[in-house]
Amino acid sequence: MATILRDPDEMASKTAVVALVDEIAWKVTGPAEFRQWSAELLPEIDQLKTEAYREFIRQRIHDWLFYLSINDGHVPTPAELAKVTDWMQRFLAQHSTSPVILALVAESANTKKTRNIAKNRARSRQLRTR
Repeated sequence: MATILRDPDEMASKTAVVALVDEIAWKVTGPAEFRQWSAELLPEIDQLKTEAYREFIRQRIHDWLFYLSINDGHVPTPAELAKVTDWMQRFLAQHSTSPVILALVAESANTKKTRNIAKNRARSRQLRTR
């Protein structure tokens, strides 16, 4: 069985960039600001040799743009939800306070576990508002 050797410096770089993306996503005022910031980052990502790392970071940026657009008032479709990672779907199930978003995730998330988290949180929120 062949083993894949990974450059530990490049792996550390990927981890640091993902942490930076997450940190900036929490600080920006909305999707437009994050889109502008990430556009400046994308050429730097291309310096990573491993395509899987580059793609992972691009997908994380996409996930945060999706989340920020929801916070900005966008109501996504099931098709749009399908384009984000299981990580973002689970994040929405665990953290969203919107009944509409929780219903979408409960119906359309990729995994049964995520759908159940969203269903339980939606039900719990309904009981609290009664």
